[in-house]
Amino acid sequence: MPEITLADQEFLNQLNTKIAENIAHEQFGVSELAEGLNMSRSNLLRKVKKATNQSVSQLISQARLTRGMELLQAGSLNVSEVAAQVGFSSPSYFIKCFREYYGYPPGEVGKRSMESQPVPIVLPPSKKGNKKLIILVAIGLLTALALGWFVYMRWSSNSKTDVEKSIAVLPFKNDSGDSTNVYLINGLMESTLNNLQKIKNLKVISRTSVEKYRNNTKTIPEIAKELTVNYFVEGSGQKIGDRIVLNIQLIDATDRHLWSRQYRREAKDIFALQQEIAKDIVEEVQVVVSQDEKARLEKIPTENADAYDSFLKGLELLNQPFGSNLEKSLQYFQDAINKDQTFALAHACAGMACYYMDVYKTERTHIADLG
Repeated sequence: MPEITLADQEFLNQLNTKIAENIAHEQFGVSELAEGLNMSRSNLLRKVKKATNQSVSQLISQARLTRGMELLQAGSLNVSEVAAQVGFSSPSYFIKCFREYYGYPPGEVGKRSMESQPVPIVLPPSKKGNKKLIILVAIGLLTALALGWFVYMRWSSNSKTDVEKSIAVLPFKNDSGDSTNVYLINGLMESTLNNLQKIKNLKVISRTSVEKYRNNTKTIPEIAKELTVNYFVEGSGQKIGDRIVLNIQLIDATDRHLWSRQYRREAKDIFALQQEIAKDIVEEVQVVVSQDEKARLEKIPTENADAYDSFLKGLELLNQPFGSNLEKSLQYFQDAINKDQTFALAHACAGMACYYMDVYKTERTHIADLG
């Protein structure tokens, strides 16, 4: 068990309180907990793992089962009623989880000694106390909140007009077990970044600068300090049949969760999906978009969905370290061009692949072939 610092303990107390407040809600999970704590999902997972060496899902499950044990010990509810009280819509699944955690079914709680049971997760403190002290604390809190709100509004109004808006699109994660979908998820990440780069009043960190954080465990504040950036876009998704499911969230440099949305679109509507993501992000960070910039955002690279799919496969290989992948990437770009001769972006990337293949050669055959 890792050593718990005072900061970790305070964080875990907040986490446990938030779980306890939502313990009866079946749909309350990792994403909802992150949003309730104003954190990004990835940073919540990292902090919990560091402090407890457990996953967030494990902590939520343990809290539900611990509360279930308390209710069963009280003896006023049956197993089905207890299951519903702690967020299990299926009593049989509650029984299964309870048995795995405690070693016996919930129906035997009354017969067992509770001396060896795990220490319960701390629930919200009781509301007893000195009435006068409570009033004084309440007045102090209200005063602090009022002052804090005034300072925040002054800072917020100034920051929206004076501070440069900057954003980093972190590498998207493939949520499916199918690695063949990676090219599509990475392509959506790159298209999001490219669309945001079309906005003059928004500073966008380059793909090469954010790529190093793909498998990095650094926190959002740490990355923000290194990149000098105000906002981050995190994304994850998968392709299910002909449908794309993409989860996008916007986070500020202090790791405060600002906005999140799940997009479900047909694969053939990928360009509309890309435009919608960029539009939503730009609106959220309150960047002014000119008519020319809006027109550039709405312009699609090709009308041929199959050509674009081949292009994304080639782009995935082109972005990998130089080597044998370049020849294969060129084949995909050529396939995209064969399907749409006017696909300018495919022509450009094909040229890049040829350049990289010839860059260290005396005889430049690929560049010559481009004519």
